[in-house]
Amino acid sequence: MRARSWQAVLLACVLILLAGGAAQALTIAAGAGYRRPVDELSRRFQTDTGIKVDMVYGNMGQVTGQIKAGAPVDLMLGDQAFLEKSKLNTVSVTLVGRGRLVLAFAKGVSLASPQDLAQPRIKRLAMPDQAKAIYGRAGQEFLTRSGLAPAVKDKLLVVGTVPQVTTYLLSGEVDAGLLNLTDALAIKDRIGGYLEIDPKLYSPIRIVVGFLATAPQPDQARRFLEFLASPAAQKIVAAHGL
Repeated sequence: MRARSWQAVLLACVLILLAGGAAQALTIAAGAGYRRPVDELSRRFQTDTGIKVDMVYGNMGQVTGQIKAGAPVDLMLGDQAFLEKSKLNTVSVTLVGRGRLVLAFAKGVSLASPQDLAQPRIKRLAMPDQAKAIYGRAGQEFLTRSGLAPAVKDKLLVVGTVPQVTTYLLSGEVDAGLLNLTDALAIKDRIGGYLEIDPKLYSPIRIVVGFLATAPQPDQARRFLEFLASPAAQKIVAAHGL
């Protein structure tokens, strides 16, 4: 069975288990690339309120599919354009921050500018699949608008998610990778560095939380949305590059 199939099965199992405890906990689902900020926000919210939070992460398509199938999820965090396209029934949508595309490079590699990707010394460039991850779409837009697409087409390694790009960078299997600033900040001490991509070279990325109409814990969901507006939550969001 392919890795993606295993991920889908695992995600389904997690959501089935959560169904049994839905009466006790707020459940937040998010794209895998936002695990770190969501984990930290959830921990702080639990500490401040005493409300338990269950988190579900995965490919956005898989997560939204499970929600449509009846999974007990209260809030969905991800790219606004994707959420709108998914047609999930939401009560409201709250802006969390703006996603930022970066070009990260492995230890032992040095890039002075994104144009260095065209150099022969850069052998492999990883990026998420644009059909599955917003940073894949942003990455492709950047390559096209910057004129780099023809020069790197034979170097591209397209993977499913941002965390997979991170894994390849850390292992040294690729020289560089396109991913979000959130993930790059989390691994900055284990890679060669990163360059922020000019936001004019890709469509704006709005990271939002959708309050689902089918939320089993609507009161707890409202309290989490109120928490997101607090100085403590805003500090966490900013620290993770959003």
